[in-house]
Amino acid sequence: MTNADVARRIAELMPREARWAYFQRGRGPMFVYNTERINERFPTRANGMFESAIFEPIGKGSRSGKAVAWKVRADSRSLHTLRRDAKARAYRLYREWLESQ
Repeated sequence: MTNADVARRIAELMPREARWAYFQRGRGPMFVYNTERINERFPTRANGMFESAIFEPIGKGSRSGKAVAWKVRADSRSLHTLRRDAKARAYRLYREWLESQ
């Protein structure tokens, strides 16, 4: 078995990450939501749900608007049964952030 075969087999065992979309102004925080249901390989509370969260810029360039790295704000994660609820929450958080600027 070659390295390519092993890599392909590992990829088959791993679930595909659910796609997501986001609202963002410039290089500020990203207000994200899943556009597909979360499908983890092992049973978790998030399986079959949608998620919304805030990703904040970190590291070099984060204060100047030129960030290249992001991390999720721990207290911002939320699970939703419906995609539209996840999208609405992300958009609401985005609008609140815009108003505070």
